Formats: sequence, C-alpha cells, structure tokens
Amino acid sequence: MKALNNKTFLKSGLLGLIMVLANIGHAQEINPTYDLHRLHFGFSIIGNYGKLKYTTASDFMNNDTIQTIQTNSFPGFGVGGIMNVKIAEYFDFRTMVNIQFVERHLQYNFRGGNIETAKINSTYMEIPLQIKYKSKRNHNKRFYWVGGATYRYDFASDIETERSNTKPIVALYPATFSYDVGAGLDLYYEFFKFSPEIRISNGLGNSLVPDEFIYASSLSRMSPKLVQFFLHFEG
Repeated sequence: MKALNNKTFLKSGLLGLIMVLANIGHAQEINPTYDLHRLHFGFSIIGNYGKLKYTTASDFMNNDTIQTIQTNSFPGFGVGGIMNVKIAEYFDFRTMVNIQFVERHLQYNFRGGNIETAKINSTYMEIPLQIKYKSKRNHNKRFYWVGGATYRYDFASDIETERSNTKPIVALYPATFSYDVGAGLDLYYEFFKFSPEIRISNGLGNSLVPDEFIYASSLSRMSPKLVQFFLHFEG
C-alpha cells in the first residue's frame, strides 16, 4: 500500500510539474507583439562554402594534355544588412545587401603527372530578393522557409586579367544571378530575434568567360554555387 501511494504521489507530482512547465512556457512568451510590426531591420553574419559546377568542352576527351579536371572548395565568410517586410500573416518579403568572400579552385591534372591550379577567388556584393514563409509561432520559436533570386557582382573577377597557356587562370563574368532555397528557425528574445538559417544558391546560366587558352578552352560551361549559413539578428 505504501509503495502504491508512493507511485501515485510520483505520478501526480510529474503530472503537476508538466502542467506547471507548460503554463510557464506559455506565460513566458517573449516580445509577443514583435510580429505585429510590419518592418524590421537587422544584420547577418555569414559562412559559406563555394562550389563550381562545370561541363567540359565537347572535344575534351580528344585532347592529349589534360587528363582530368576537379574542383576544390573552401570555407568563406561574409556580413550583410537585412530588411524584412511583413506582407501577410505567414509571408514576408526579405531583401539583403551582403559582402561575401568565396574561394574555389580548379585543379588540372596533366598527362605525365603535372598539376596546375586555377584559383577562382570572389568578393561578392549581392542583393537577394526572397519570399519567406513562416510556420505558426510556438511560444518563442517558429520555423520558416525562404526562396527567391540573388544578383551578385564579383569585384575580384579575373575577366580583365592577362591570360596564357602558362597562367592557370579561368575567369567568370562579374555579374551573375542565382536561384535560392533555404530554411531556418526564428528564436524570439526580449530585444531582438535571432535566426540561424541554411541556404543553397545555384547559379543561373553560363558564367564562364571563354578564351583560346587551355584552361578555359577545356570547359564549355561553368556555374558557381554556394552553400550558405546565416546568423540573422533583427530588431
């Protein structure tokens, strides 16, 4: 009987604790009027991982110098400013002005064992235009998804750099467009909203600057890609 009373007491205590915590969680909703404001500004800290999607030239298999081409990706970083406009209960329009530093390499493996590397380093100024779809707020958090397009201009483009068969240089056009998809989590705090987000950005069209030298002429098409990690802070 004593053991039964202890079990009953324990179950009652756990049930009561769950109810208390549930009530506290509901009572402690932070900044409940945040989403009533139509316009929010903030800033972002960005990490990125640059990639290159390429297609070799139609006669690549017939060449007698380059055996294979492979891409190497490296982590990069950036910062940006953000503006978010509420357009419906679960939809926002969002735009940013970002500066990102991206590094990617093309490694050319020549027959005979020689290796040359074309370094494609970019300093992007970018303006994404996005639609943000938000789930219903659950206390102090909500999930969201984003999609849209981004205009980028690369201030470090090699389009004007002198090239030759002895200089491993592959140039991309400085102005490019991409389509973007991503997902994140809004976390509400007393004076701001913090949102970690992951986003994939795929280049549209062919960004390769053609020339007659072996490094670029071995390719027919190239599109830059970015995997991006954002830490958004909005007031």
